Amino acid sequence: MKKYIYQLFRKFGYRISNESKRKKELMDLVKSYGIDKDYNNLTFRAISYYNKIKDHYPTIIIKSHKQGVIIEIENLKLYLESPEEFYIVKEVFVEKDYNFLADNKFVVFDIGMNIGISSLFFSLNKNIDKIYSFEPVLTTYNQALYNLGLNTKNSNKIETFNFGLGGSTRMEKVLYNSQAKGNCGIRLGLSPSIDIDNSKEIEIEIKAVEEILPELLGQHLNQKIVFKIDCEGAEYEIIEKLSSENLLNIIDMLLIEWHDKGPKMIEEVLINYNFIIISRVFSPISGMIYAFKKE
Repeated sequence: MKKYIYQLFRKFGYRISNESKRKKELMDLVKSYGIDKDYNNLTFRAISYYNKIKDHYPTIIIKSHKQGVIIEIENLKLYLESPEEFYIVKEVFVEKDYNFLADNKFVVFDIGMNIGISSLFFSLNKNIDKIYSFEPVLTTYNQALYNLGLNTKNSNKIETFNFGLGGSTRMEKVLYNSQAKGNCGIRLGLSPSIDIDNSKEIEIEIKAVEEILPELLGQHLNQKIVFKIDCEGAEYEIIEKLSSENLLNIIDMLLIEWHDKGPKMIEEVLINYNFIIISRVFSPISGMIYAFKKE
């Protein structure tokens, strides 16, 4: 009889699923990966991202650790505390968002280090000699330092700064949610990933581009310079200040994620500075710009 009832429901466009059965199957799958204690159901909630990472790295190791997990891929260990962080690993290591290849030697400025995933990815590139990484949120910065400490062989080329970059030096109020660290920025509640009700307001330090970058750039005059910028809304003021300070003249490549205001302003500035651009739109409020200096 149950079979005929299901067929009748399907005939009228309805689908009956056993959610509890599906949940048990997923929980059993998590256990099969060796997770003895899944804090806050982290791996269970991130299972779709984890499976995509595992498809690409079949030998991945995952272990319960502190209030999250440690995964091991590409001879790196990464401590993760949220599904968003699994998603970022997928973006960086599977989809290769920052995977540029060349024979030249490079120096990378990672503006928006988050928990260190992209900086550690860059550290694997033998042609990258130095990485300067900026992260203004203290708890996020501390998790990044923890990840760098797990990878001392690679992290010795990474120098970190616990402040953000912007058009002016100031203290800025932002919304922080431990489950959405990558969406913490001057966008405040504009990010759809920020649960405002479960976020708290914190202050972060921003330092003006011209106070920090000229000295660092001056140490690498004969090397190629790459800027990776993912800083939740501050990208516009950073590009504007890089332009007004003529610093774009000595940058060879930019990997920029834009938010809310569209790509036009950034595109126009970079084209004016003789960059070739690949511009992608992910949604009305986000996209990527890859910019390469013409020879």
